[in-house]
Amino acid sequence: NVFTKGSFRRAVQYVNGLIASAKKTVKKISEACSEATNQSALNYLLTESRFEQEALLKRYLQKVRYLFKNTQVYLIIDDTLVERNGETVQEAQSHFDHNSQDYIRGHQFFTALLWTPILQLPIFPELYSKNTDSKIEMAQSSIDKLESASIKIDTVLFDSWYSEHELIKKCIKTKARVVCAIKSNRTIKIGKSNKKQSLSFISERIHSQKLEDCKVGETRYSTWSRIVILNHLPSVRLIISEQKNEEDELKGKALLISTCIKDSPEEIIRTYKHRWKIETYHRDIKQNLGFATVFFTRREGIIRHAILASITYAVLSLFMYRTGKTMTIGECCAYLREKATKSLVKEIVEIENKPERLERFEEL
Repeated sequence: NVFTKGSFRRAVQYVNGLIASAKKTVKKISEACSEATNQSALNYLLTESRFEQEALLKRYLQKVRYLFKNTQVYLIIDDTLVERNGETVQEAQSHFDHNSQDYIRGHQFFTALLWTPILQLPIFPELYSKNTDSKIEMAQSSIDKLESASIKIDTVLFDSWYSEHELIKKCIKTKARVVCAIKSNRTIKIGKSNKKQSLSFISERIHSQKLEDCKVGETRYSTWSRIVILNHLPSVRLIISEQKNEEDELKGKALLISTCIKDSPEEIIRTYKHRWKIETYHRDIKQNLGFATVFFTRREGIIRHAILASITYAVLSLFMYRTGKTMTIGECCAYLREKATKSLVKEIVEIENKPERLERFEEL
């Protein structure tokens, strides 16, 4: 319904190519297709042909709703950078990279992942630039789309960059719990006090107060917890936690809140740790599914490739879920390549006529 018949066939080829090809380029994917095709046909799919993005997302979310029926679902929100140089690359601009602590030129994508203990599926990435909505607006729009698709979100997770009151209030309105990091430059009111205090001031002085110890997995933390009020928000549970090392020394301070004030420090830390799943998703689509290596200069190609890479991730996740296999995305790609190779060898060997067998071998 979203593609023409020919474009759908090429979209399938492209997804298969992102899984099977060692080098993720349109040229290599087209060369690897067993069906007669060429690079221009795949380029046409990604830049010119009918590609009804909203209809595709609607069908995708219908599938997600079915798969996640009666399951507790976490929505993890973040963004990721892909370096792109060149004056002709549309929507490329300077973005601050937190990993390198420097500005790089390229594309930034708003990303979201629906996580459950048994299956993780991404929401389609959205290209962010000065010509688009803000990332906070994209996050709000994603929550609206999930609500329209009747996908019930239990908890929303994000880092301190997204901890704006508009987004948190949007989540509360949908009855989802928010567990997120906040910046130390925020001011808070503790309990019923009307006195505003700087969070950085409190954070620097918590060692003079009584701290509670808790353990999440094998890691131990010292925590300070209070019910506080942030500007424009109802009461939330705030914790300031520091991770302990083997010598009981403290390191790595984190400022976290939960909109469920009944949450314990242990529950908040355990829940927030799930946010790392989206970092794994970013690594997988970049290293294994061509998200950062396939190059397009036109906006349409950039967006369509990002969507098809995320669909490829969903296909692999669903394959592992259906077959009960536990492996990484990279291991799954290698497994399917090996399985496909064995099938092709078997197909060729079983052809009795020698000229026909050699012809089939050359073709494949």
